Amino acid sequence: MEDSLIEKESWYEKQKGFISSAAICLLLSLSVTVTYSNVSYSHSHDLSDTSAHDLIHAGVSKQNITPPVLVKNWVTGEPYFEVLDSIYVRALYVYDGSRSSLILSWELVDAGESAVAEVRRHISEDLGIPASHILVNATHNHSAPWTPVYDDHYRGKEKDTWWAIRYMPSQDEDPSFKEWKSRLIEQSVVASREAKARMKPVTTWLGRSDISAFVQNRRPRPASWGVEKSNIPESFNYRHEDWDPRVLGDGMSFGPLDRTMTVLSFRDNSGKNICTLFHLSAHAVSIYPFMDAISGDWPGQAAREINRKLGGESIFLQGTAGDINPWMRGEQAVAEMALGLADQATLAYSYSAQLKMGTLKNNQHQIELPLTRYGKEKLALESLEVEIQVITCGSLAIVALPGEPMTELGMAIRRKSPYPQTLVLGYANGNGVHYVGMPGEKEYGGYETGEKASIGTDLAGQVLVDAAVELLEETFRNK
Repeated sequence: MEDSLIEKESWYEKQKGFISSAAICLLLSLSVTVTYSNVSYSHSHDLSDTSAHDLIHAGVSKQNITPPVLVKNWVTGEPYFEVLDSIYVRALYVYDGSRSSLILSWELVDAGESAVAEVRRHISEDLGIPASHILVNATHNHSAPWTPVYDDHYRGKEKDTWWAIRYMPSQDEDPSFKEWKSRLIEQSVVASREAKARMKPVTTWLGRSDISAFVQNRRPRPASWGVEKSNIPESFNYRHEDWDPRVLGDGMSFGPLDRTMTVLSFRDNSGKNICTLFHLSAHAVSIYPFMDAISGDWPGQAAREINRKLGGESIFLQGTAGDINPWMRGEQAVAEMALGLADQATLAYSYSAQLKMGTLKNNQHQIELPLTRYGKEKLALESLEVEIQVITCGSLAIVALPGEPMTELGMAIRRKSPYPQTLVLGYANGNGVHYVGMPGEKEYGGYETGEKASIGTDLAGQVLVDAAVELLEETFRNK
């Protein structure tokens, strides 16, 4: 598919032997036995000794949400025509004995405001869970549609996002799209219902791994002065045959990068894994734009590989990935990234720590984000109301931000969070002001800060960070 990319042995393959050897030595020194298969792990812990107040109940499910192939591809404006691999909604239902939380992951580009409101309403009516206890996160998968618009009263006079109708008119009235529009909600309800029905007592374990070999910040910082001559070829990017994301020219500096993959596993009383949440920040654009078919891209394949290694069902939670890409692109990169992340998740799982769980808490704030002049004209609003959501249990906090926050927002929130185990998600519960960075980010220019791509002012990112930290502190105080 990718004619211009030269085949090369990946950094991951070169290092895999070293990582495996180091892991074996460490396993021996800790006297921990790990079986690398899709069956089981034997650890030194005994879950039967876990006290009752450390247990929560959790259940997981998934349902197919692949659209008909006649639905139009928002990148080409033409029907997809082909399915490379199916896409899914995945649901995790958690209950502490008195309160519930539900996390949905859609393998779509976004989780638009009206779609989130619609699915929350239907699930709340069906399961009796408060709508405010439901979090919806998109994997930001470019090889799938944007969410349909179910109600056009959430973003002023804007209905579809700029990207969704960039190369085609709205397809709301197309029969295939209307069919999928209904099925997306129906399948999300079914997955949620099944997840609730499958709940069982679990312990919660957390591990982390360095995945910097698989991701790169696509917004390097230019030198402010002093460069006399450039030695960079024209159009030197991922399509160039000599491109290497590990190398920067023109005296540029690397942009910020969160190298962390967090692996959160829920295990039953026998120690069997029933669900793995894996969280990192990276655009789901490995297969895009080299193939026009529907696909779950690397998050979908990584989930399948983690399922195979650890058992249970895996759910990817997308982080603050506005400026973060996979390190390579193309079909080969999808496979390499999926296998590499699954191996790293397996190591993180093996050395994970059991978390002491507590009361499950759900909290939300509605805040106003300042808009650019173009944003005000586009939406016919002076500011845009967005939602920030927090789910906490014991030392664990999951923060949900709307739109496409850049990686520094997630890092800033995590540094200031009173919860030692804080995961910050983007692409959750709405599109917000689309791309959003910390103050000063717009000075660097680029696509992500363009007039249509970023309709919030330079202060919008700081407003999100401050509001998220305030919400975390408020939730922490109300024990």
